[in-house]
Amino acid sequence: MAQKSTLKRVVLTGTAFLFVIGPARAAETCFQALAQTRGYSLGAPVHTIPTPDGRSVLYLRSGPRDTHLGLYQYQLQSHAEHALAQPAAAEHLSVEEKARRERARMTMTGITDFALSDDGSRILVSQADQLSTIDLPGGGQKAVPGSGWIAPRLAPDGSAVAVVRDNDLHVVELASGQDTQLTKGASTTLTHGLAEFAAAEELERADGTWWAPDGQHLVYEEADTSGVEKHFIADPEHPSVAPVEFRYPRAGTANAKLRLGIIPRAGGKTVWIDWDHAAFPYVADVIWRKDGKLSLVLLPRLQTAVAVFSVDPATGKTTRLLTDTDAAWINLHPQYGLGLSGAKALPYWLPDGSGFLWAAERAGKWQLELRHADGSLDHAVTPPSLPFLGLLDVDAAHGTAIVGANPDRLGAGVYSVTLAGGQSTPVAAAAGIHDAVMGENQHAILVDRFAGADGSSNVRVIDGSGKQLAALPSKAETPPAIPDVKYMTVGKLGLDALVIEPRQMAAGKKYPVVLSVYAGPTVKVVLRAPRAYLEDQCLADEGFIVVSVDGRGTPGRDRDFERATKFDLIDLPLQDQVDGLQALGQLLPAMDMGRVGVTGWSFGGYFTAMATIRRPDIFRAGVAGAPVVDFADYDTAYTERYLGLPHDHEAAYKVSNVLTYAAGLARPLLIMHGLTDDNVYFENTVKLTQALIAAGKPYNLLLLPGTHLLPDPLLRARVSEARAGFLKEQLK
Repeated sequence: MAQKSTLKRVVLTGTAFLFVIGPARAAETCFQALAQTRGYSLGAPVHTIPTPDGRSVLYLRSGPRDTHLGLYQYQLQSHAEHALAQPAAAEHLSVEEKARRERARMTMTGITDFALSDDGSRILVSQADQLSTIDLPGGGQKAVPGSGWIAPRLAPDGSAVAVVRDNDLHVVELASGQDTQLTKGASTTLTHGLAEFAAAEELERADGTWWAPDGQHLVYEEADTSGVEKHFIADPEHPSVAPVEFRYPRAGTANAKLRLGIIPRAGGKTVWIDWDHAAFPYVADVIWRKDGKLSLVLLPRLQTAVAVFSVDPATGKTTRLLTDTDAAWINLHPQYGLGLSGAKALPYWLPDGSGFLWAAERAGKWQLELRHADGSLDHAVTPPSLPFLGLLDVDAAHGTAIVGANPDRLGAGVYSVTLAGGQSTPVAAAAGIHDAVMGENQHAILVDRFAGADGSSNVRVIDGSGKQLAALPSKAETPPAIPDVKYMTVGKLGLDALVIEPRQMAAGKKYPVVLSVYAGPTVKVVLRAPRAYLEDQCLADEGFIVVSVDGRGTPGRDRDFERATKFDLIDLPLQDQVDGLQALGQLLPAMDMGRVGVTGWSFGGYFTAMATIRRPDIFRAGVAGAPVVDFADYDTAYTERYLGLPHDHEAAYKVSNVLTYAAGLARPLLIMHGLTDDNVYFENTVKLTQALIAAGKPYNLLLLPGTHLLPDPLLRARVSEARAGFLKEQLK
């Protein structure tokens, strides 16, 4: 007889600990199937790149229930797929590579990255610290000499690879295998060629090395972290192993000190790029495109401005081209919740150097702009009615560009626009989320990763008119059913909301309600893509009505709506979530507003803890995953953007601190947290539990053996089952 897992609470010193015990269920549960297939996404093509000749597409793909990525090529004329490289059986990740993958939210294994030369003749393949090349067409896989490499960057002509080992930058000539070490003097606190924590975690910049278009020079970042606070993370499962040291910049403390240098490919003297480092300590991006100028995108520490500089590569001298400012904060990119993976870096210089494309929220909505070479504004390319998401392609000869945009804020489409402005033509605009990629040096085809409003999901190759040329082969399993998501606009502010009900719903019966929440900056939850809510449907089928609301502070609407939470990350979001929840309750009689729970992860975990403590009149229980508790313990680049410096804005940090209200906890709260989390450190949960113990408040705690991410499918399933079980117990 199969035994079911049970939940057991042990109360000790006023503190309740939650354990999941007993064997797994005999039949695969909804949560287990979801975890094993990563939401039925494993097996679908990812990291798709059209080749420059427009005749094929390269991509990575795993099996339907494994994370081991292999490299494939799909020929559009023959509709044939070829396996180019398969992952090795074993791989070893250094501490540095693990940290890089954590910053990139990379939990796949095998061939996790590849790069293509400008002419499409050579592929650089990356697996762990091993590199190899494949020459097209039809070439075999050839190992790049050496090991221990991280952060590889292929030269534009495919003749060499820039790579980092022991924190110094090297160039390996692929024909001869010659290894030239370009930088010296690196240490555990001085790195060359790598993005520092703030850039990788918060500024969406993974690169620390950039090739010149001719492949004869490189720009590299030097980061000195000797003044950054030391944090240590120990592995509780292996107490005999020394803790790992991280340099983590908490709000108000020192950041890494950065320099950018230009160095010849063959080695030699570094030309340091000159700018006011005190005024602009953050390097948001470095762009050195073919036929274009070398440009920097820089930010001040408080991120209320962004500046674009041109650089003279011979001298390192910089010239400021433009500065955009915002009294609250500057967004570097349109934040939407689902990124446009093929978006090109801005500024994007036109081939003749006469000007460049840039994007800003100048009219309250994102717009693509054409600027003169000196940075002055020529005109807006896209109108506010077509909010800009990302630049996919520029065909200067025909005066057109391909962009991502979201005229319907619940979706994202692809459009062709004229650089002169005023005209747009849909390329891929069916209701849902279109995440598109176009290759370099060709304007004929694009790959459209589509999550449809009808629950469909596919990866298509289309031409510039939107005509489908091929569907890339997928090994992904098909969900047994698609969530039936009801989309609504509620409350006096017209908040975007969604509702997911149990599939087997009894007429006239009232159901407990779960608010599935994020409610913070950079993430919009309510999107017209039902497949994104498979886990919420699993939870709903346990006997709940699951709802989500996008309130003030979330992106995708307009500038003022998003920036309303400056200096206070909780009061308006909490009010909007409650207002939206209550408005839904008035519209849907099946929602039992006397039995409401709340759950979320990361910022959603922070919000859950706050909501459970501060609004016991609304929420009867909460499940908080990896919550930030005191934002003074979170990183500089994120926290100071929204709350300023701690010593300048003590009130902002106090009102946004869970500890300010912890003694008021009156409802059951389950906290889940990974012991080795290097993003939201476990000290957040330690401080919260200490405050609750001091106040004599019982709480529930589920310790996780991992980081901020949960790559292990069994662990992911158990966490979801524990959350559902806890909410069932509290809201029954």
